[in-house]
Amino acid sequence: MPENKPEERLLRFAPAASKAAAQDSGYRYRVVVADDDKDVHTVTQLVLKNFQFEGAGIEFIDTYTGEETIQVLKENDDIAVVLLDVVMEENTSGLDVVDYTRNVLKNDLTRIILKTGQPGIAPEEQVIINYDINDYKSKAELTAQKFTTTLYTAIRNYRDLKKLASQKKGLELVIESSSEFYNYNDLKDFFSGLLLQLNRIRNFHTEARQPGSIPFYNTDGFIAYSQTDELVILSGSGLYEDQEDRELSSLDLKKELKDFLAEKSEKALTCKKYPNSLIASYRGYDNSHNLIYLEGRINDINEGLIRLYISNFGFAFDRLFMNKKMIGGMKQIIMMLGELIEYRDGETGSHVRRVSEMVHLMAGKAGRSDEECDDLSIASMVHDIGKIAIDDAILRKPGKLTKEEFAIIKNHTSTGYAILKDSSISTIKTAAEIALNHHEKWAGGGYPNNIKGEEIPWSARLTALVDVFDALANKRYYKDAWPEQEIFDLLQKEKGVAFDPELVDLFLENREQIMDIQKRYPDA
Repeated sequence: MPENKPEERLLRFAPAASKAAAQDSGYRYRVVVADDDKDVHTVTQLVLKNFQFEGAGIEFIDTYTGEETIQVLKENDDIAVVLLDVVMEENTSGLDVVDYTRNVLKNDLTRIILKTGQPGIAPEEQVIINYDINDYKSKAELTAQKFTTTLYTAIRNYRDLKKLASQKKGLELVIESSSEFYNYNDLKDFFSGLLLQLNRIRNFHTEARQPGSIPFYNTDGFIAYSQTDELVILSGSGLYEDQEDRELSSLDLKKELKDFLAEKSEKALTCKKYPNSLIASYRGYDNSHNLIYLEGRINDINEGLIRLYISNFGFAFDRLFMNKKMIGGMKQIIMMLGELIEYRDGETGSHVRRVSEMVHLMAGKAGRSDEECDDLSIASMVHDIGKIAIDDAILRKPGKLTKEEFAIIKNHTSTGYAILKDSSISTIKTAAEIALNHHEKWAGGGYPNNIKGEEIPWSARLTALVDVFDALANKRYYKDAWPEQEIFDLLQKEKGVAFDPELVDLFLENREQIMDIQKRYPDA
């Protein structure tokens, strides 16, 4: 009896529809099915017709050639997953799509699952190592359950990458917007600029097309100011654009705003989110009372960014503390991102703090300016940010990694660079070069680009040395901490091999201060 075709095997083992499917959010993850066999398209949609991920379904896009698939990817920047056949119009059509997606379109977010009915044309080991794909499946072994699990994992990874990219963009927007504070001297201009930036921050996520994002722009709000008991609107937008210079008490205020004002908080900064508004009050050192009112729903991500921005507004309003507070705020947010990666990697987060402190110390000892020391210290915190794209099963595997798993781990350098590289902020640009190059070696043989010596950016050479030292000096779930002397002996041995010899000498000269940092930030 002839063996069933792969699509018949899929259909035979198709799961029954869930009796208690999650509530449909209305959002659809876009999935491209790229295969020259029409039956594959039909069966794929049949098998996955009830698929949901966190209340979101799937919007299928069908393509039948590599050229057609590339065109869809060129025209759409929100493709979550590509279910990609290797052999279409040509034997290597699928591989050509992968190469174009990653290297021409520079798309590192879309998850690519390569499927083949002819493994001999594209051997798994060779493809995994040479092409930036996220999974490889033989059609012959792909049951409906495996298919569903594979897609679920891919969409989860896509969601995580999108969230991280969105948080990065939000952080960048907050920092960029905060710098605008310096451009205003007049109080009215200052508040008009502040309200403009707040509206940018509360609406930026709408473009991300994420589940739960606000599907419309809203600019209804105002900022009021007083050095007496009567608040006056100095800047308004949307519904309040024509209310400038009016006393707040003359308006018909919404209940949420009345309740907020009735509390009469004496705190320097109070910020509250209500079902249909976000309201903040800041009391400045000039005895002023500043009220910020943003009307309409605001999602959780944007709320956090707005709170950070309003805090920076307080620092700006009291100019004496502006620079110090801004740098501290940015460092804290970037540290939180770095710690997020460490927690996912099974660590406590203290690694990020220690690396940051040691980089700052070493940069200062190397004669770098205070500004550059701060920049490097902050940038080093997210050197492993690309690990967000690595599956937990590989990232937290206690045993030895296979060759294929290590190849996937190595991708975190390129992924981290892709996440950070397009920023216009100098600190994040530095973070991008560190993320890409911190596994390169002084004598060559590192990854991802096998560069050596001074071809490796100084920032990455320094972070690489500090990162390895700290990893050896502290216990991990897969190993115990090394004795102090053994670590320094290893650094001496790897001087001029893995590490910049000048930096190793400088590191050894400051051994006592390095160990002080280790003691100040122990793992929990």
